[in-house]
Amino acid sequence: PESRRNEVLNFVNQGLQDFSISRVNLDWGFQVPVDPSHTIYVWFDALLGYVTALLDPDSEPTLENALSKWWPINLHLIGKDILRFHAVYWPAMLMSADLPISHHVFGHGFLTKDGKKMGKSLGNTLDPFELVKKYGSDAVRYYFLKEIEFGVDGDFSETRFINVLNADLANDLGNLLNRTLKMAHKYFKGQIPDINGEKIEVTHPLKAIGMSLGEQVIQAYTSLAFSQVCEAVLVLVRTGNKYIDETAPWSLYKQGQLGALAEVLYSVLESVRLASYLLSPIIPNISNAIYQQLGFSNDFNDKSVINSSEICVKQANWGALPKNQILGQPQPIFQRIELAETVS
Repeated sequence: PESRRNEVLNFVNQGLQDFSISRVNLDWGFQVPVDPSHTIYVWFDALLGYVTALLDPDSEPTLENALSKWWPINLHLIGKDILRFHAVYWPAMLMSADLPISHHVFGHGFLTKDGKKMGKSLGNTLDPFELVKKYGSDAVRYYFLKEIEFGVDGDFSETRFINVLNADLANDLGNLLNRTLKMAHKYFKGQIPDINGEKIEVTHPLKAIGMSLGEQVIQAYTSLAFSQVCEAVLVLVRTGNKYIDETAPWSLYKQGQLGALAEVLYSVLESVRLASYLLSPIIPNISNAIYQQLGFSNDFNDKSVINSSEICVKQANWGALPKNQILGQPQPIFQRIELAETVS
């Protein structure tokens, strides 16, 4: 973020000097081969681990083998407290060896729990494995990426965690899919209505949002602005729920307005599809469930799907929902969570 960038620039603008890569008279660390009284400076040998860790287990330990598959890296995520070592020292080390530096270094913030610093002595540490085991990986990913702006300090509260998940995933997104699928099964024999999405007016309240949403979200992902991704997608989802309430598809059916009914259900189902696709890097399993209920067989945990620019260009834009496609049975994509005992 800008604040971290300024911190690094201020340090560099003070003037850079050589730094020693060894320390003297320490009884720990790697000894300098030419002088056993010296040990390698810990931040010099630790940073080299980013290269040596890239070696495959059976590879000969050479620099060429270490760098052959993964180097250079396009993004380096580190904590804000070790920014100088990764944004100044490490690039200098790489440049001195004529190796390419990281394209982007991003310093993230710290995490507190219930407004307090976490620590083993305080007994209030948060176990991420237990959190995932209890709530699922999608839920954990969604909360932290949506509620804690990437790059700044954030706080975890289990009550807040549950309330956000229930509101966004169970109520807003899940309810929108469930209620619309049920009507599609009831009124259109379990098929997507015979509507061409391209012919829906651009002033349509959902299409108007959806047409620019893909580009907006992709730009936010590129900037690591994950909270902006979630908020932008939620605008479409919440507008979809409001749109159903205002158009009352059940009344359109009773009045015999099947053309209007078809447009309503198609536009809402397409909004759910677009929302789930754009959120798939954050909630891949939930997006899989949504896509399956919409009649697709995509697997957002499949790297070939994730990395396909052709799929992205099509799926990230409004109107990719094929008419007359057979729909799956409506199932909850995220079960509401009841407040229970705290995870620790």
